[in-house]
Amino acid sequence: MTQRFFFTLFLMSSSITFGQGIPGAAYQKKYENKKMTSLELERSSIQNPEKKKLKKKDSIQKDSINIGMYAIYTVDRDSTYVDTTLTIQKEYKMNFLRKDYFELLPFSNTGHAFNKLGYDFSTQSLLASLGARSKHSSYIEAPESLYFQVPTPLTELFYRTVFEQGRIAHTTITANISPQFNFAFTYRGSRSLGKYVNFRSAYERFQFSFKYQSLNTRYSLWGHYSNQSIENQENGGIDDEGILLFESGDPDFKDRSVLDVRFKSAESLLAGKRSFIDHHWNIVPPKDSVRTKFIIGHRFLDESRYYSYTDSDGSDHFGDLTIAFSNVNDLAKLTRTKNQVYTEFKTPYTGKLRAGISSLQSNYFFGLEEDEVLSDSIPNQIKTTQIILNGDWRFQWKGFSMQANLQKSVSGSLLSDEIGIKAKYEFPNKTSFTARANFRNQTPDFNFQLYKSDYLNYNWHNPDLENQNTTHFSVNFKHPWLGSLYAHYQLISNYTYFNTTRFEPDHEDPDVDKESILYVPPSDIYLAAPEQAINAQNYLKIRYTSEFKLGNFAMTNTAQYQKVTSESETSEDLKNSQPLNVPEWNLRTTLSFSRDIFKKAMYLQTGFTGHYFTKYFADRYNPLLGDFTRQNDVLIGDFPRIDFFVNGKVQQTRLYLKAEHINTLLENYNYFSAPGYPYRDFVIRFGLVWNFFK
Repeated sequence: MTQRFFFTLFLMSSSITFGQGIPGAAYQKKYENKKMTSLELERSSIQNPEKKKLKKKDSIQKDSINIGMYAIYTVDRDSTYVDTTLTIQKEYKMNFLRKDYFELLPFSNTGHAFNKLGYDFSTQSLLASLGARSKHSSYIEAPESLYFQVPTPLTELFYRTVFEQGRIAHTTITANISPQFNFAFTYRGSRSLGKYVNFRSAYERFQFSFKYQSLNTRYSLWGHYSNQSIENQENGGIDDEGILLFESGDPDFKDRSVLDVRFKSAESLLAGKRSFIDHHWNIVPPKDSVRTKFIIGHRFLDESRYYSYTDSDGSDHFGDLTIAFSNVNDLAKLTRTKNQVYTEFKTPYTGKLRAGISSLQSNYFFGLEEDEVLSDSIPNQIKTTQIILNGDWRFQWKGFSMQANLQKSVSGSLLSDEIGIKAKYEFPNKTSFTARANFRNQTPDFNFQLYKSDYLNYNWHNPDLENQNTTHFSVNFKHPWLGSLYAHYQLISNYTYFNTTRFEPDHEDPDVDKESILYVPPSDIYLAAPEQAINAQNYLKIRYTSEFKLGNFAMTNTAQYQKVTSESETSEDLKNSQPLNVPEWNLRTTLSFSRDIFKKAMYLQTGFTGHYFTKYFADRYNPLLGDFTRQNDVLIGDFPRIDFFVNGKVQQTRLYLKAEHINTLLENYNYFSAPGYPYRDFVIRFGLVWNFFK
């Protein structure tokens, strides 16, 4: 951890030595007295050095650098800029993921796992992935990587306290060598011991990204390298006796480290490395490409990731081991190489049309790649090649915009099919209406198809799993002061999930009466296996968000109603767990007060946030799989979470102070993130976000 700290300081100091950056004049395409591009300015300066000196000085005086010049891009060229404001939405994102937790329920320790309070299957990866989905909440995928275009060096520091002996730190340093070449270093580290025994979490991510464009603007090259790991100690949750002691509120057990946990030597690790390149050439000359573009491009991705679960004690909580008294050392790997060739055509009349073809090689295996020995009729790997056709069309005219996308597998044993369309109209008064439809046909994740473990009951091969089909329809109405109303309907066929299974006695033992064997809950033996829902799941979600202001006071609301039904559902089924479980109501309200203080030297924001969701059969956490499993034993929810916060902004620095879950001081200990895993106790945490502009 000390080495990482000094490495972060080195990056901070390096931002000063990268140079003074390129003045804002170099990013302006037009000047006040005479229209001249940066390319023309450079060419004329070479011919006349005195003119170069005069023109640069004159440009610097006329031009000013503003916050909009510090642009942030995704690989699909969607852009935003550095935002140093302080809002309630920023308060919601001041967390480990730096995302809104409205549909996520974090565990007691930072960065360990997140249970689900809602789903949107249209945003999930279309390709079959490694699995271990609970660990991938903080894993940054290739489309999520960011690229920067800045006129001067920029540094952003993120810091927040955690739970016992640790911190979260996130540093991004971006600069340029010239207006054509921008680059960024990102380092993010987190470590937290946690309040419970054997529940430490650690996260580390390093990324280097760059963005290059030639002087004539016809050639562009973007790319990044990423290395990340998510390491957790796994305690299996507190045992049955510990749950009773936790719920009793006994003062002797408010020190959570005295509660007994199931594992004291188990650990999990998700790690991955990725290299990505995207480059393209504009065939249309620069003079004509202002309004028309015809691009030929190529994308390359090479990534490897693995998930491991180890336990030196070999607990019998997951059933019998394949070899008695052995250590548990499970390891699943996935390597993936993708090449895509695409072409893009864009005019003001036709919009932007992109078409391409991709070749995708995937290799999912256990242990060593060259080890293909069959074990008990279960293969060691799944190796496949897919050929995928891609298409995307975007069109915008005045207040109307439309987007359509297509992805179709034309070769290979795995399918990745999707067709979607989205239309939006924005009225002059900023009211907007959006409608979206999406259809998907995809192969389940690899760990549903094949899994091998040192635990006997966690070995399976399911080559005959059906593809999961999903149909999505959604509408979204936004009004400047009435708020936003969002409705989303999802129909999921062959829904694939992990289910908690029965403990099966020895069938050959004549002394065992199978009829008398009841369901053995996973508090004793935790067995799970992949299943597919027989009936289609109808999932309806309706969300209303609003913000009402009165002077310096504001009330920000988010209310979500959800319902999951199946075709053959009866009144008795409503009392039991479904393959897909979500709380019926999920509510959040923030009452805040904001104003300038100290003669406008600081902007202050303070208030309370309350979050509540109704009881439901929340999925159970399985650290062996790194995933959640459906269960029918325990209901969680029906407890409020109330936070008090005081935030402040001084120039480009935002300060955050929060007292989390203050209602636990009332001694009502019924809060859980998952069966066996209590939610967080009352804690006071501090954080800041600091931007340095050179």
